[in-house]
Amino acid sequence: MEDISRLRNIAVVGTHHSGKTTLVETILATCGAISRRGSVADGTTTTDFEPECIEHLQSTCVGFAYAACGAVDLNLIDCPGFIDFFEETKIALLAADAALIVIEPDPGRIGQTQSLVDFIEAHKLPHLFLVNKMDRPGADFLGTLAALQQAYGMHVVAQQIPIGAGETYRGFVDLAENKAYLCNECEQDETEIPADLQPIVSEQRTKLLEALGDFDDHLLEELLDGIEPSREEIRRDLCEDCSHDRIIPVLAASGLTGAGIRALLETIEREFPSPEAEPRHDSAGRLVAPDPHGPVVAQVCKTFVHPQSGKLSVVRVFSGTITADTPLVDASRGGVAVRPSGLFRLQGKRQDAVKSAIAGSIVALGRMEGVATGDTLTSPNANVTMPMIEPAEPLFALAIRPKEKLDEAKLSQMLARIIDEDPSLRVARAEFTNELQLLGNGEIHVKTATERLSRKYHLALETAQPTIPYRETITSSTEIHARYKHQTGGHGQFGDVWLRIEPRPRGHGITFDEQIVGGVVPKQFIPAVEKGVREALLHGPKAGFPVVDLHVTLFDGAYHAVDSSEASFKTAAAMAIRDGLPKCNPVILEPIVRLEIQVPSAYASTIVSQLTAKRGQILSYEADEQRPGYEKIIALVPQVELGRYITELRTASQGLGTFTWRHERFEIVPDKVAQTIKEPAMA
Repeated sequence: MEDISRLRNIAVVGTHHSGKTTLVETILATCGAISRRGSVADGTTTTDFEPECIEHLQSTCVGFAYAACGAVDLNLIDCPGFIDFFEETKIALLAADAALIVIEPDPGRIGQTQSLVDFIEAHKLPHLFLVNKMDRPGADFLGTLAALQQAYGMHVVAQQIPIGAGETYRGFVDLAENKAYLCNECEQDETEIPADLQPIVSEQRTKLLEALGDFDDHLLEELLDGIEPSREEIRRDLCEDCSHDRIIPVLAASGLTGAGIRALLETIEREFPSPEAEPRHDSAGRLVAPDPHGPVVAQVCKTFVHPQSGKLSVVRVFSGTITADTPLVDASRGGVAVRPSGLFRLQGKRQDAVKSAIAGSIVALGRMEGVATGDTLTSPNANVTMPMIEPAEPLFALAIRPKEKLDEAKLSQMLARIIDEDPSLRVARAEFTNELQLLGNGEIHVKTATERLSRKYHLALETAQPTIPYRETITSSTEIHARYKHQTGGHGQFGDVWLRIEPRPRGHGITFDEQIVGGVVPKQFIPAVEKGVREALLHGPKAGFPVVDLHVTLFDGAYHAVDSSEASFKTAAAMAIRDGLPKCNPVILEPIVRLEIQVPSAYASTIVSQLTAKRGQILSYEADEQRPGYEKIIALVPQVELGRYITELRTASQGLGTFTWRHERFEIVPDKVAQTIKEPAMA
């Protein structure tokens, strides 16, 4: 049985293109977990094995790997960095005991980490920053460190100072040890601290010790008395403070060359907590002790679905020990009994069978049908459910349909499987058009899901921007007469109606009544008149959109004792509507959406200008009380302007802006815009 104290469950997170997957690959190679280091460019890395990851040269889903490293066993969770996949990253972080935040040596990109760091700190997850790509031209460690401290406080402290940068990057100074090391790939040899670095090393080492002194009175007294703390005391405080998320160390490395990786692994072993040091609490706030001999409590943090081999549920075990024979129930779904077909450790796409998984482990359970991401699996009668993160409301939609009509039933089944893998996706029918839509957290997120859907299940799909539900209405009244008369060899057709058509206030819909006197239109034909009216209103005179917000009155007409019928009066009513609407000054209506945007204050004016350019009406613009440093902007914007708005908003705010929306009302389209709508609709 594994030793829980050896386990380290580490989520590797950070902004996109910060080199997380390359770093994980180098860690695995350094630890001997893989025989040959793969490449993102070649599509041969361990954790980016999905074809969509390879094609886009970035992680599009969470990947898992493991390695034995010295005195610890690492479980690595390689999380996507692109903001579209942040919801999946948040769920994966529930399985981790610490986070390694990988960033580039570029102060200008620190702002992009804010949402991630806010989430990690809200969940009190121990973490450190790794300034990766120090071998890249223009690498700026000290500028990046200053930007981190400005963003997240002075308890972000350097634990290393790199020796050189770009092509001259060759090692680091360990501030705790006050020693320098030169790196040759993943190996490191002690050397003298370069003379030009000594002032910086002295300054940053003092800041490190002062940060530790904030939580250790003895060390603080030593500093005040001018006494050099012992190396053992510094190391002990670093381990204690980092594992309890009191300070945030900053290290330097190059995942590509391997420089600094050995020191990173030693830091993970010393300063990141094991599962036994990080007990969890269930949804009711009760402690879930990480006891291998206790009742089983595990939570699904990721689901993979393979068309042939079925579902694979990756779980973090919080308590107990799972074997192939362990009785389990899904506590999130009424305690239904479930049983895995096998237990596996994941090395990317490779599944390595194991006999058991103790508390603290991350393993995959085979063929757990009916179990979803976020579900809690327990021993029978344990009465425990773990807290789950509710996915954010989707921000981007694509209309989807199969190219072949025969695949419609198959599409609905396959969409359910895709959502099994990624619960932040949604499938819905559009409110006004009934169009089938796939919704997600961004353009790349949704398009990647459609690619996966087509590839895995051999479904040829047609995708498009959602149809804008334009409507038409009238602005004046008229009275119109229509007669339908058709003579054939036998009975003919005869229907004669007079209709009054009047506008109604916006949002009041269509109403119909009759004011027939003297039976000029028999009562049995009046429902047919209404049916003809309503069917004719499905296609308006301006651009063929449904007509809304009007009142129709049948006030006169005529009939023939032999030739009149329901069909003839229905046709006459439709003729009257088609003839009458153009005389009522018809207009096109467009849907107006109410946006509530949260964005950092530095970008708020840009966003307001953006909204104004989209014909938006700003309703309010004020500080967001829930998020210091953010502004909340409420605006009304035509829906047609918002197809790719989440992409535009994130581009303008370093990925930090977000919004919620709801349909507000319909408004008359300006004449200039109406012309652009009319032509394609009538084509």
